[in-house]
Amino acid sequence: MGDEDKKQLEQKLWDIANELRGKMDADEFRDYILGFIFYKYLSEKMASYGNKLLAEDGITYLSLDENSADGAEYLDAIKDESVEKLGYFLKPSELFGEVAKRGNGDTDNFILEDLTQILRNVEQSTMGYESEDDFEGLFDDLDLTSKKLGKTEKAKNTLIAKILFHLDQINFDLDNTESDVLGDAYEYLIGQFAANAGKKAGEFYTPQQVSKILAKIVTTGKSKLKSVYDPTCGSGSLLLRVTKEVDNVSNFYGQESIHTTYNLARMNMILHDVHYRKFDIKQEDTLERPQHINESFEAIVANPPFSAKWSANELHMSDDRFSQYGRLAPKSKADFAFIQHMIHQLDENGIMAIVCPPGVLYRGAAEGHIRKYLIEDKNYLDAVIGLPENIFYGTGIPTCILVFKKCREDSGNILFIDASNEFKKVKPKNKLISENINKIVNTYRNRKVIQKYSHLASLDEVKGNGYNLNISRYIDAFVRGKAVNLNNIVELSIELDRLSVKNDKRLGEYCAELDLPFPQGNNKNLLKQFRKSITQKIFNQEIRFKSDSGGDFPNWTEKVLGNIGNTFNGLTGKTKKDFGFGKPFIEYVQIFNSTKININNFGLVDVKDDENQKTAQYGDIFFTTSSETPDEVGYSSVLLDVVVDELYLNSFCFGFRPNSPDEINPKFSQYLFRSDEFRRQVRRLAQGSTRYNISKIELMKTAIELPSLKEQIRIAEFLSSIDKKIEQIESQIDASLQNENKLIHRIFE
Repeated sequence: MGDEDKKQLEQKLWDIANELRGKMDADEFRDYILGFIFYKYLSEKMASYGNKLLAEDGITYLSLDENSADGAEYLDAIKDESVEKLGYFLKPSELFGEVAKRGNGDTDNFILEDLTQILRNVEQSTMGYESEDDFEGLFDDLDLTSKKLGKTEKAKNTLIAKILFHLDQINFDLDNTESDVLGDAYEYLIGQFAANAGKKAGEFYTPQQVSKILAKIVTTGKSKLKSVYDPTCGSGSLLLRVTKEVDNVSNFYGQESIHTTYNLARMNMILHDVHYRKFDIKQEDTLERPQHINESFEAIVANPPFSAKWSANELHMSDDRFSQYGRLAPKSKADFAFIQHMIHQLDENGIMAIVCPPGVLYRGAAEGHIRKYLIEDKNYLDAVIGLPENIFYGTGIPTCILVFKKCREDSGNILFIDASNEFKKVKPKNKLISENINKIVNTYRNRKVIQKYSHLASLDEVKGNGYNLNISRYIDAFVRGKAVNLNNIVELSIELDRLSVKNDKRLGEYCAELDLPFPQGNNKNLLKQFRKSITQKIFNQEIRFKSDSGGDFPNWTEKVLGNIGNTFNGLTGKTKKDFGFGKPFIEYVQIFNSTKININNFGLVDVKDDENQKTAQYGDIFFTTSSETPDEVGYSSVLLDVVVDELYLNSFCFGFRPNSPDEINPKFSQYLFRSDEFRRQVRRLAQGSTRYNISKIELMKTAIELPSLKEQIRIAEFLSSIDKKIEQIESQIDASLQNENKLIHRIFE
């Protein structure tokens, strides 16, 4: 199968996955679609193996009559061999294709109960056999009774039957032993789900670009591995990536604390044709209850949760993993606890590569003590590799890779690589392309020194830096830019001062009118506190403006949202542009100054869809309906006021459009809908178990208090003048720092 065919297969599977969009959270419908693909894989593998066993008799597996004596005899014999070879067993009537046909037949097409039992049977077929642990609970997350699949049993059945039908039309090409098309497509889907899962993505997936680097590093100088281990294995993708860098990996080991992700990892292994005897994936907390503690591994790769909390219980001081260091990693940051755990399980001739947040390089106290011990006493640290920011799902921070070896060939120094600027800007995430990856790996393997990119630091140099591994201490990656025009700097400074004076005058007039102290100084944090306090007082109506005539403005009037505006839903389409779902990066936004907008993130309403009121326009407001905490539901973290291209609103969002700007001034509404008073009302509506949700209908019943239009405008102008003062201070700081850096380099180069 060629690259184009692979892309078509991936797109088909993604389109089928989208049948569930809008019905549930991304991580929930991920479990359904991947579970069904896995069931189809097991079925096709079973049918192929059954046909192979029956070939001498000239019959096929599907032709067996399960109710006849001969058929039952055949099946008993096939079951024993199948469970031994494949690890499980399915009868002909239980195969995916047969269930799909029944579900899409004209009569007797209710399959939910049968399907539930079949999935149980897969697990039960392994009981008492060696593969029991590898199949136990694999389908626990495939709840076919969930109301999210439909309000009625008939609706649920129709949806599931439709998905099975579409999947049944796809040829997985399992008989082609040279191809891993399905495995690649499965990885593609996991990656797509991760790209749209927001903060949760880091729980189960490491971007392939980073996986490649880790896999290439730990296989340096090796064509085969006895074992590879990942103590926080997620979906298992990182473990599987290692197989692409060597001819053979004898055994895979992993541990994962989240049950759903643990199931995903086992499915991923089986679906990549890793025999059940060759992998050992366990579910438990790695730091508190390690499951492979008596094993050591030739290669270790990991992307643990950044700065996770752990117990740091003093009992761990008697644990061989931690005892020799004399200190435990802090409770609030388990990064070094994971490092210590992995080093304990590393073979003497092994290589270990772990992704970490940048704080592990320089934080002091217990972490500084552990870092020093690893370098000075053990001399295990082989390399520090700085990665670009914004390449991981769920976080935009720059990260690093630490490489450890117990028997280092080049033991007199540590290699530092600064690859923070080596990426291709591909929105919404930066991306390491092949050129960047190869440069990192080749530099590591050859321990090359490249100006402004890599440096071999002697142990004395590291000691001289107090065992601080901050890469900028060892590599000056500053790239000289164009010559600085000093006249432009002066002009910019004058213009910023002029705008600041003008805005201060206006702000001072408002403060005088309200009998408020003028916010002196240039401390932006204090100004933000001032703005927050003032905003609360305004929306609690503790302070009021006067009209132009000096009299009082009319009292604020209570209005119900649904009476002063209309809502419109996000799309669930399948166009190339409509590629998002789940919790958006932008959570609640109002549009200003433009009828076209592009958030440069996932899932966002085609601006050309005028008929369905999908065009983004001045004053529109968008809410999320789902979030991880009640405080985040519908929350406004970004306010757009720039002209950009277009907006796509996904199905987990909806828009609210005021009937008239004469009722709600757009600039005023940005402050109204972000006020604590409105947030409290939204928070009261938030309901959920694993996630919090708000109903569009309930939200539209929410009452708000509105001042007259003229008072709205005065309030908006006052609050925006405070915002402008904060922005001007930030601009001056940024400009000052940038110009200072440029001038320093100009002077001293």
